[in-house]
This record gives sequence, C-alpha cells and structure tokens, in this order.
Amino acid sequence: MILDRIKESADDAPLQTAVHSLQGEITYGELWDRSDSLAAYLDGNIGNHLPVIVYGHKDLLMIIAFLACAKSGRAYCPVDTSMSGERIADIVNTVGEAAVIITADEYDEKVWPENARLIDKKQTEKICAAGGTISESEWLGGDDVFYIIFTSGSTGRPKGVQITNGNLSAFAEWSSDLGGPRAEKRHGTYINQAPFSFDLSVMDIYTSLTNCCRLWCVEKSLQSDHEALLRYIKQGCPDYWVSTPSFANLCLADREFNDELMPDMKAFYFCGETLNKDTAARLRERFPRAAVVNTYGPTESTCAVTGTVITAEMLKDPRPLPIGTVKPGTGIAICNNEIIISGDSLSPGYLNDPQKTQAAFFTAEGGERSYHTGDAGHFDGDMLYYEGRIDMQIKYHGYRIELSDIESNLMALDGVSEAAVVPAFREDRISNIAAFIVSGKYQDVFEDRQKIRNGLRDRLPGYMVPKIIKFTDAFPMTGNGKIDRKALQKIIQEVD
Repeated sequence: MILDRIKESADDAPLQTAVHSLQGEITYGELWDRSDSLAAYLDGNIGNHLPVIVYGHKDLLMIIAFLACAKSGRAYCPVDTSMSGERIADIVNTVGEAAVIITADEYDEKVWPENARLIDKKQTEKICAAGGTISESEWLGGDDVFYIIFTSGSTGRPKGVQITNGNLSAFAEWSSDLGGPRAEKRHGTYINQAPFSFDLSVMDIYTSLTNCCRLWCVEKSLQSDHEALLRYIKQGCPDYWVSTPSFANLCLADREFNDELMPDMKAFYFCGETLNKDTAARLRERFPRAAVVNTYGPTESTCAVTGTVITAEMLKDPRPLPIGTVKPGTGIAICNNEIIISGDSLSPGYLNDPQKTQAAFFTAEGGERSYHTGDAGHFDGDMLYYEGRIDMQIKYHGYRIELSDIESNLMALDGVSEAAVVPAFREDRISNIAAFIVSGKYQDVFEDRQKIRNGLRDRLPGYMVPKIIKFTDAFPMTGNGKIDRKALQKIIQEVD
C-alpha cells in the first residue's frame, strides 16, 4: 500500500530530499516524522473522521498534511489558493461544515464556515515539530478513501471524486514502470507542474514518493517569468517531467528549453489534455535521449489508465497520436463510441452525491462496476485512440459538428503548432465557430486567415470551417495548466 512504500523510502534514505519548493525542502526522514506528529494530533484532537481540507499552493506542509491524514485514518481534500471563494465554499459545504481545514497559506476567513476547525500554518508547523507517533493500525486501509479531488460538474457545482487507498496503490504500481523500469527511476527527480488540487499531480507526487525520488515543485508564479522558470528547472536537474501539454508548449517557446538545460531528462509524461504531434516532435528533437509518454484517464479513474511511448512511426501516421495500451487491472470498452472504464483504479463515486454517482457509474453486463467517461474513442488492436469529448459536439445551422474534429484537421495543416476551436454565442444561440491558432508561420492578417480556411475546405465540409480565425502567440491557461476555453470564448464574445 501507499504508506508502506513511502515508509520504505524514509527508512532507506532518511536524509534524501523528498520534496523541494520555493519555500524550501524536506527530507524523507523529516517528512515521515512530521506527518507522524500531525497524524497523532489529528487522532487525539479531532472527534470526527470527515475528510480534512488542505489549503495552499505547493507548500511543503501540504504534502506533510496529505500523509498525516492518511496515517490518522482520514481522507484529504486539496484546495488550491487559485480557487474562488465561491468554489471553496461549495467544497466545504460538500465535505461538511464540521470539517477540519489545514491552511498552508494565507486565507480569507470569510470563505470558511463559522464552525469549521481551522489549523493555520504557524499552528501546523508547531504541531509537526512537537513530535508524536501514531499506530499503523490507524492507517487507511485498502477500501478507505485516500483523497478527494473536486472537478467541475455540468451544473457548475464541483464534484468530489473519491479515490481509495487501493485505487491509488494500483495506479502507483503501474506508473512506477511506465516509460521505463522503476529500478532506473529510484532516487531520480520528478518535475511537478500541476497544482495539488488537480489530479495530474497524483502522477508525480506518488510515483515519486513511493520510489524514493525527489519531487521538484514548480509554483504558478514562475510560469509568468520565463527566465526564472528555466533557471529554477535547471537547478532541479530533473529526470522525469509530468505536466499538461500546454505547459510544455509554454516552455518550448523558449529555444533554451532543451537537453542542455536538462541533460538528465529521461521521460516526459503527459495527461489532462490532448498531446499533439507538433509538441511531441519538438520534444523528441530537443531531448533525443528522453521518452515522450502519452497517457489518458479521467479523475474518476485515478489520474491515468492508458499509456504509450510516442515513436517516430506514430508521428508519421496521419492519425492523431494514440493514448496508449490499457494498464493491468483496468478494463476499457467502447460502447456507442464512448470510452467506458472499469477496474481496480476506478473511484467508488462522488462525495455525498449519490445522484451524480448513479448517473456516471453503473454495473455492466458482466457485473463489473463501470464509468461513463463522456470521451469518444476507438481501439486499433490493443492501442486506444481518443476522439474528443462527446460534449464538444454542437449543433450549428442544423448540422451536428465535433469541435475536436475541426481541431484535429487544423493541426494537420502545415505551420499550425496548436489549435483550439470554440463556439461563439449570441443570445444563447451559436452565432459562429472560432478557431484560435498558435503558429510560427502565419500572422493575424486576412491573407493568412484565408490560407487556413482554404486548407480546411480541402479537408472538411464548408459548414465546419470556422468563420473566425485568430492567431495568437500562446493560449491562456487555467490554474491546472490546461487551455482556458472559457477565456477564448470571452474574447470572441467581445468582438462578435
């Protein structure tokens, strides 16, 4: 199980750095002892076993708190400082107003309920330094919920995805050998880009800690300062990179992002967004000794359930890149073009929301508990291909259109590095289709926009060709490092 493997790391290398951030670093021995102290405090002073909310951004105390919660028999729920007060309030209401909240950063008291138990940063630091032990009998078991990550729901209200100790252990067992044997990864360094409230961070946090590696956390503040970002990354001498493709594209915009900056890089891991060929090709060119690994999986399936190393043959194939073969212990079926997931890393459901759980999870004909992903896909042999979100289908002038289909065809045009397609609305009606393009070849002028439209007309029906074409140097990103499509839609609404 997860805590057993992290304990092995602490026993084997107590003086090795476990986690590094801009605030400092902590060794495995310190991480284990301080989380023991905090776990003992939670066990002795908190009368309920509700999930513990851990608030902050890449602070060392957050990782300490995650382990302390698990040691005291409680799930943890990470909340990032970038979240709005309204979203935080929704999360607290879902967890329960009597929840314990560990704050590893400054906070606005107005967002917390009056009867919530707040443990601020200074208090947490004192508790961690006070010493204390907790019996392993208190640790979370296999079916106990280990963490809860909230994702956006279709109604705008967040859904708390519960992941058990067994789910996470099954994932970490697979991810440890993904893209290379775990024996070669031991004592390496993992780049962490995603905030801890985004499930992509699960890949780097737990693959790193269970294999006695060093986690090198990249804070959001660095992402707006290229020189500082590259300097910080170089300082970490990373071996393994985990991020969204959008964050990699942000770094690739600087020519210094290459194997001279990171000479030890062995593998890039991507999840959370579609990895396009241009990004993969540029990474292979700049880091010829590193593997580029594409993975896929919704939050409900514990980060990722498929993976593959991108090859030269895949880049030459006219199809989009595959998202990989299925991990052991997971089942994937294609039903009415939708990807259906079952297996040992599948969530038990949404926290305190049986209605949404029943709508998304079901029992398949063979008796296996399964999940509707809402993603379209198909198999070619044992390799799975992603075809976009089913809910990215729109109806425009009477035609049903897959926006991801337009994006794929844009990416196939010469000179297009990235593409995002969004609908523009007027009075709750789709008035236009807009395409945003990142390109080093084209400029935002009429002639180049026409070249893009003409290229698409050779590949798509006329009704699918976007009327609005905009070139941009980079896409806006969400706090999780994904393309911010709502921000793109806002740009269109302002000019439409």
